[in-house]
Amino acid sequence: MKKSLGLIEVIGTVTATIAIDAMSKHAFVEVTKVDQAGSGLLTIMIEGDLASVQAALEVGADQASMHGQVVAVKVIPKPDQQLYGKLIPNKEGESS
Repeated sequence: MKKSLGLIEVIGTVTATIAIDAMSKHAFVEVTKVDQAGSGLLTIMIEGDLASVQAALEVGADQASMHGQVVAVKVIPKPDQQLYGKLIPNKEGESS
């Protein structure tokens, strides 16, 4: 079964940490990557089933917006296989 991909983009490490903490505690999701783009902009990628990803992003964005700035939030229900290894890190031992 393909996992859904969730992306939340925030400004600041503290804001990112708060978002990750809230998402991890609220839903069964896995943080797969935290990407820094410069000027304090961080993109957090999470994976899980669609309902968990949606719930986690909602809570993460809500908590992050109370402590900093949320730039964007997006759910990709079935990411294309070509994203793996390029944008989304492959997990060891998992076939693409």
